Amino acid sequence: MTTPKFVRWAVLIGIVIALNLVFVVGRSLVLSEPDFTDYCPDRVAPVQTEDSCIAEGGIWVSYVGDETIPAKVDGYCDFYQTCQPLYDEARDNYELYAFVVLVGLGILSLIVGVLPLGSSIVSSGLSYGGVLALIIAAGGYWNSAGDWLRLLVSVIALGALIYLGLKRFKD
Repeated sequence: MTTPKFVRWAVLIGIVIALNLVFVVGRSLVLSEPDFTDYCPDRVAPVQTEDSCIAEGGIWVSYVGDETIPAKVDGYCDFYQTCQPLYDEARDNYELYAFVVLVGLGILSLIVGVLPLGSSIVSSGLSYGGVLALIIAAGGYWNSAGDWLRLLVSVIALGALIYLGLKRFKD
């Protein structure tokens, strides 16, 4: 008895999706995402003067006056100018590590997918799941990565795929 093609495709797509769900949940268990409020606590009371701003840990930003339009206030308190760069740095580190984890898991899935497992659906699901993990990883960090890191990851991915293609699929 042969299984209908749509059932085979459903199982394959299910493996791809479930595999990447496992990757994303596993990554969140291993890497904790930085929380903005850990770096920049919420402020409940508005600061009205430069002295109270500095006392609260903020930086006072004065408005430049214009003779034609008088300012209603002298300036405002920026609480995020000192803490935002710290959060951004922690966020960049997290995104780098998350990228490395997903790329590693994607390549591992591709390698396992080309091994003779006895089921073409499972092998295909793992292979496509690995490709999707690489796409998710690249999409999440690609703009933040430097040119050399993007080139290195691209060369490694291309080399691994060509190597696997030549070793596993011989015409």
